[in-house]
Amino acid sequence: MIHQERHMRKITSILALSFLLAGVIVSGLMCISSYSNLYHLQTASATKDKNTIVSTDSTSSTANTTQLSAKEVKPGVYNWIDANNASNPTLKVFADTKNIIKIQNPTDTKHQLIIDTGADELPSSDDINPNGSGQLSFSPNMTGTFTYHCAYHPFTMKGTIQIVSSGGSKP
Repeated sequence: MIHQERHMRKITSILALSFLLAGVIVSGLMCISSYSNLYHLQTASATKDKNTIVSTDSTSSTANTTQLSAKEVKPGVYNWIDANNASNPTLKVFADTKNIIKIQNPTDTKHQLIIDTGADELPSSDDINPNGSGQLSFSPNMTGTFTYHCAYHPFTMKGTIQIVSSGGSKP
């Protein structure tokens, strides 16, 4: 009888702890849910055409093309430079449109352009070898503001990319 009483107290204690833990989990989920309603996390998906990683002259006339170049601004410090010689420029691309970022790398180290979309697979140029070129081709399916960076120099080669409606004027 004493053994059954101890066993019942253990079961009661386990059940009480289980309910307490369930209550904590539900409260935590409610807090997370209400917190996430205050801040909207925006993600975008983009598809990368593996056939366009190497720069070619056969681009479609409907594609929006942007030119970037890697530049060593001081020993060991690199920036992205656009056609207007702006460092780490804000890039404007279009939703529901094929966008191509052509990249020249006249430096002595490799670079890789990555667009931070929040998606599982990030659009990337893959490695662009020293004194080489490459490109990133992607077609985002939504508008928004995101960032881009170099995989090897993320603190000095970074910028903003604006994805705007394709109904607007092209840059």
